[in-house]
Amino acid sequence: MEHKNRLGSRLQIRKIRKEFVFPTLFSRLVTVYISILMVTLIFLFSAFTNAFQSYFVAYTQDIMIKQAGNIAKEYNKVGFYGSSTQQAFEKILFRIQVMDSYLQSTTWLIDRSNTIIVVSENSNLPFVDKTIPDAAVIKKVFEGNIVKIEDGFTEYFSTPVLTIGYPVEILGQIKYALFIHTPMPLILQTIDEVRNIILKVVGVTATFVLIWTYIISKQMTKPLKEMNMVAKQIASGQFSKRIEVSGQDEIAELGLSFNHMATELDKIEENRRKFIANVSHDLRSPLTSIQGFITALLDGTIPKDNQEKYLNIVLGESQRMITMTNTILELSKMEEGATPIQKASFNISTMIRGIASSFEPIAKQKSIQVEFLLEDTEPYVMADIDMIARVIQNLLDNAFKFVNEQGIIKITTSLKNDKMIVAIGNSGQPITKQEQKDIWNRFYKGDASRGKHKKGLGLGLVIVKEIIKLHDETIEVSSKEGELVTFSFSLSTP
Repeated sequence: MEHKNRLGSRLQIRKIRKEFVFPTLFSRLVTVYISILMVTLIFLFSAFTNAFQSYFVAYTQDIMIKQAGNIAKEYNKVGFYGSSTQQAFEKILFRIQVMDSYLQSTTWLIDRSNTIIVVSENSNLPFVDKTIPDAAVIKKVFEGNIVKIEDGFTEYFSTPVLTIGYPVEILGQIKYALFIHTPMPLILQTIDEVRNIILKVVGVTATFVLIWTYIISKQMTKPLKEMNMVAKQIASGQFSKRIEVSGQDEIAELGLSFNHMATELDKIEENRRKFIANVSHDLRSPLTSIQGFITALLDGTIPKDNQEKYLNIVLGESQRMITMTNTILELSKMEEGATPIQKASFNISTMIRGIASSFEPIAKQKSIQVEFLLEDTEPYVMADIDMIARVIQNLLDNAFKFVNEQGIIKITTSLKNDKMIVAIGNSGQPITKQEQKDIWNRFYKGDASRGKHKKGLGLGLVIVKEIIKLHDETIEVSSKEGELVTFSFSLSTP
């Protein structure tokens, strides 16, 4: 018990934490969007600045290599022409000074004994003719390689430097190694300036995107909030409420589905009210009759010789109420799927002819012509015999009720794709499109528009539909001007 209480407490704490972190869908959307935005911008910022740093370092190295190449050419010219004048060396030194001023660099010229013989003015070395102990790097240059070093020669510079080693040829032989050192802080300063510019751009972009994200999240959650509000109103019984739908996205489709659901609920509520009203009316009429006749019998208004007649009327009205109650209970069981069906193979044509024979007096009275177009080769179906007999009885009763004087009732069966299609049609006034939907509702009576008969509970077609539904089959009605009003349903064959 204690363990269950602890487990329940932990689950409750987790639920509270979750609701505290994301209390609404809007907060979830904004959090997700901001997280994605931040991760994306940080990734892009880091990737771009690292790429720019690599590019700018490589770009600076290329400039240094190009300048070193120009200086090496000048030395090569001095050696090639045999000119060792002071003017020639001053020209080389001037080029070095210009380069050092442009790059704020320090230039060394080292001979094969690893001794610095020329030093630019930016050098911190107190004198020339200083030997460089790092012979490995210098050796690579004298082997004809161009050397690139980052953060080297730390014992000679107080700040990290970017170094280029370039071989200097004179008369086809490498006589010197030219080293150019550019301070890394200068390069990093330029990179930082670019990084700050990018950071500002990212900040402005992020601000606009955050505002746009807020607006989009609001627009996305607004219809959901409206649906929630309308759902609560519908739950309180205000079935006329609807959602204003705009757009064609999934939320708009959800709104249309929600409105359709509300419309169907409104119809169900309307049918419920009609159901209660019709039941009340159908119960009140026989109860009123029973009460009136019994009162008359008790107070002696009805003579004793007529009492049996009126008692039979009371009995008939009570039987009518029992029949109606049993029908409603039976229909409820069918709708709940609590009515079992016992399928068997039987001859549908024989059943139809047998049930139709009970309507012969009505047919003669109204001069109705009954036509049979029934399957004779394979008329067998697999279904519940009693239930299907009730379906045919109700449909024939409906057809004889609404057929016109001297009209036609046509009964057909046809075999299509291993299904037996049974159709019962009658001439007379057609059924409107709206009535074709309403006739399947409880207690709906079409007598007012299609006939003068007022008897019946308005449950016949509802029971027919439920029986066919229990058999996993379909039933439909067809009615057009100038054609028979036809009810047709399908049954499985053995």
